Formats: sequence, C-alpha cells, structure tokens
Amino acid sequence: MSTGDTACLDAVAAFNTLAKREGWEQQCDPTLAFVHPDFQIIFEIWKEQAGGKPMPARSGMTPRTLKEFLPRVAINERASFDSPRFTWRLMGTQIAQVLGERTGKYIDEDAPPRQVARWNASLDLVMRCARLMRFRGRVLANNKTYLASELLFMPLADDLGEARFVLGFGHYGLGVSAGASRREEPASA
Repeated sequence: MSTGDTACLDAVAAFNTLAKREGWEQQCDPTLAFVHPDFQIIFEIWKEQAGGKPMPARSGMTPRTLKEFLPRVAINERASFDSPRFTWRLMGTQIAQVLGERTGKYIDEDAPPRQVARWNASLDLVMRCARLMRFRGRVLANNKTYLASELLFMPLADDLGEARFVLGFGHYGLGVSAGASRREEPASA
C-alpha cells in the first residue's frame, strides 16, 4: 500500500467519522463494491476515457460517451480551492427529480447547511484523493429521506490535468439502504 493510498484511506475514515457525528446518513466505501450493474459499466467508461492517466479529462466525458447514463449523471466543478465550494455544471433529469434542479448554481446557494456540508465534504474527499469513491446512504434533500442512495463519484481533470470536476452517477431506491444485497426499486422517472 502506498503512502497516497494510506492517506486516502485515513481521509475516508475521517469522512465517515464526521458523517456519523453530523448525522449525514452517508458513508464512503472506497472498495467500489457496487450493487447495481450500471455502476460497473460507467466505471469502465471512466477507465477507458482515462487511457492510463490517473483520471480522464472533463472534455472526454461527452454527452455521446455518457448518453445512456445522462439522466443519472451530475457534474460538479470546484469553484474555490481555499475552502471546498462547488458548482453544479450539469444535472441529469433523474437526479434533478430527487435533489431539485440545481444546474448552474453553487451547492451552498439553496440547500440547507447540513446538506451543503455533506455535499462539499463528499466532493472534496474525491478531489483530495483523486480517485473514485462509492457513497451509500439516505437522501436528505427535498424531504425525500425515504430514499436510499448508491453513488459513484469520479474525479475529472481540467485542461491542465488537475482534478477540478467530479462526475457523479447515482441510483436512488426505496426501502433498504443502498448497498444492501436486495435490489431496490428505481426512483420514479
């Protein structure tokens, strides 16, 4: 295990401790133990677009490349490096149905502070580790706490090769926690 891997695993443990303490109802699972098969497919697309680099460029993840997944995709851009602040660059229709349409807004523009802290910490973790992360938990936005989520956050590089974007892919379901072995009902379209 490299020093970078150890530091990243320490950051994941710190995130999970903070999430529990703050009641975020979300945990990071860096093992990428996906429940739903679509996650493996989009992961393979991400790896193919990376072409052996640590991460693909944002410009390589085109609508054509992601077309079958676009309703379940979001792209966030880091707006500030001093403190975590992100914007919603793209939000697929299924994600917008769950979280509310936020394309073009800063994360902290119209979400409650607890949700902002959770989103910023999740995205910041992916950026700091510069690697894919799986998150599972409960939706806190728009009074939809009855929905569980399984999310894959993937770093994307800017034109200089620096991590600046996060491509998110999500599945929202009813009943059991996302990440349980039982398949979940998809969120209504």
